[in-house]
Amino acid sequence: MLQPAALVGGAVLVAISASVVTVARRRSRIRARLFQGEAVEPVAAEAPIASDSRLGKWLALAGYRSSSAVSGFVAACLVGIVLALLAFVLGSAIVPAVQAAAYGLPVVGAASAALVGLLPWIAGLWILAAPYLHVRGVRRRRVEELEADLPLVLELLATLAEAGHGFDGSVARVIESQPETRPLAQELRLYQLEVLTGVGRGQCLRRLGERTRVPSIDTVVSALVQAEELGSGLADLLRPQANDLRHRRREQALAQAESLPEKLVVPLLIGFLPGLLVWTLGPAFHQLFVMIDAAMGQ
Repeated sequence: MLQPAALVGGAVLVAISASVVTVARRRSRIRARLFQGEAVEPVAAEAPIASDSRLGKWLALAGYRSSSAVSGFVAACLVGIVLALLAFVLGSAIVPAVQAAAYGLPVVGAASAALVGLLPWIAGLWILAAPYLHVRGVRRRRVEELEADLPLVLELLATLAEAGHGFDGSVARVIESQPETRPLAQELRLYQLEVLTGVGRGQCLRRLGERTRVPSIDTVVSALVQAEELGSGLADLLRPQANDLRHRRREQALAQAESLPEKLVVPLLIGFLPGLLVWTLGPAFHQLFVMIDAAMGQ
C-alpha cells in the first residue's frame, strides 16, 4: 500500500507544481502586454534577470539570468521529486534482500543492515536536494572566480589610469583582455552597456555591486562611487584596493590551511577508523563469538 500511495502523492505534487508554473507564466505574459507601452530602462534588455521573485534573484546571483531560469529550476525540482519516488520504490523492493545478506557479516552485520535500510531515504533526499546543491555550487565557484580576477583587474585599471586613460576607456581595455567566460568580464561588459545607454556611472557601479553581492566588490564599488562624487584620482585608489584584496586572500588561504587538520579528524574517524578496527579486530572477535557459541551450546 505504500508504493501506490507514494506514486499518487508524487503525481499530485507534480500536477500542483505544473499548475503553479503555468499560472506564473500566464501572469508574466499578461503583465508584459499591459506594460509594453510604458517607458522601461534600456538596461533591462541587456542585463536580464530571471525574475523579481526571491528565487529569480537567487538564481541570478549564480549567473542564471535568462527568462526561463525559474521555470527550469522548478522543472528540475519536479524531475527530482519523480526520481526520488522511483528511488524509494526501487529501494524498498531491493533493500530486504540486501539487508538479509548484510546480517550475515561478522561483527558489523546489524549496523550494516540498518545502514542499508536508510539508503533509499538518503538517495531520495540527495536527489531532491540536487538542484539546490548545483545552484549553490555554481554560485560558490562564481564568487571564487570574481574574487580571483578582481585584484588583477584593479591593477590593470590603475595602470591604465596612470597612463592617462579614462575609467570607461580602461574598462573597455580590460574587457578586451579578459576571456568572455569569466564572470567579472561579463559583469564589466554589462556595466559598459549600461553606461552606453545613458545611465549614470555611479548608478551603474551600484548595480554592478547588486548583481554580484560579493563583499570585496561592494567595497571597491563604494570607493569608486565616492571617488566619482569627489572627483579624486582613480590610480591612487585602485592599487591599494588590489593590494588589500591580495592580502585578504592570502590570509584566508592561511586560515584554511591551519584549519585543515581539525576538519580531517571527523572524516578519518568515520571512514578510516571503523575499517581499520574491522580489519584488525574482526577475525579475533569472530573467533571469540564462535568459542562462546560453542561453549554455550555444550
